[in-house]
Amino acid sequence: MRILVPTLTLLTLMLHAVPVLAADALPPGHQAGPYVRWSYPSQMTYGPIENGTGNTGMAPAAGAFLTLPFMGPQYITSIFDHCSPDYSINGKTCRYDGVIASSRVGGPDPTFDAGYAQTPGGQDYVYYDGHDGYDYGLYYEPVAAAAGGVVMLAGWAVPSCHTCSSGLTIEINHSNGLMTYYGHLSRLDVSVGQPVRRGQVIALSGSTGTATGPHLHFGVYRVDGGGPIDPFGWSGSYPDPYSKDVGDLWLTGSPRYANVPMPKVAISAVQSQRDPTAIDVSWSSPGGSDAFVVYVVGPDGVFRNWTGRVAAGKKVFQGEAGQHYWFWATVTTDLGWKDANGSSVVRLPGAPRTQQ
Repeated sequence: MRILVPTLTLLTLMLHAVPVLAADALPPGHQAGPYVRWSYPSQMTYGPIENGTGNTGMAPAAGAFLTLPFMGPQYITSIFDHCSPDYSINGKTCRYDGVIASSRVGGPDPTFDAGYAQTPGGQDYVYYDGHDGYDYGLYYEPVAAAAGGVVMLAGWAVPSCHTCSSGLTIEINHSNGLMTYYGHLSRLDVSVGQPVRRGQVIALSGSTGTATGPHLHFGVYRVDGGGPIDPFGWSGSYPDPYSKDVGDLWLTGSPRYANVPMPKVAISAVQSQRDPTAIDVSWSSPGGSDAFVVYVVGPDGVFRNWTGRVAAGKKVFQGEAGQHYWFWATVTTDLGWKDANGSSVVRLPGAPRTQQ
């Protein structure tokens, strides 16, 4: 139902939503309808910023198990609607803390700071009325597993329609009756049946499916099909309009990043004191089980794989007198995070060898 309901809702929205700006060219011989799908490139920079330190004022529920599905600050471009998290339209969006945004103000609600994306023309857009998850403005960036589990789905949400629903999608079963859902992806890094760890890179965000711009749709659902739930739970001053929530599921009671080491390559290249035509090269990065590849760049500017896949370490490069060299190191952690960095240029003493 979580796939079929959004698909059916798109048809409803085309009949009830306010006119929006055209973005997609029509195939030859087709007439424009009254409403068309639009692209919203600035979706990435609309809404409050989730920086991993926000405090909701709520203690975590007994079954709290989530961390954020990314690393580093990101815009929240849409939230879970407690008034109708089933993509039905009732003209208002209710946030986990009880704050309400209404479409009746005739534009973006000035009293509301999250959850109502704007059209390029500046009008409120009720597509997000009834939203059953959270949208984060990741622009083709790594997506992380919010908790450990086993991959249930890694593929198209609707195999026969690549422009429907959440497009390339991943579902992870966390063996507690709940699963997490990652939609609109541009690349999948896991497969069905694969165990994953918290903080592991599982995909690259994107704009597949019915996305109105590059972002990540993140949701929490019951595995048995019992519907979506808000990982923030409910802290409003009035009863939760949605009866299925189970409390704040974020570890420590507010969103936090996974406590995993992030790579940051350090690489050094210095002329050897033992040999004037040798360069001592060393490379490292935080964390363990890291895989490095070190490249050497000579006078011709070509990157050449020097080490193959290796661990952190050091090695001596034998160059030619009078020539200059520098080195580039890439690293991939055991959880799939990547980084790269370059050394300073080293010019070896002496005259370059002349060509015969």
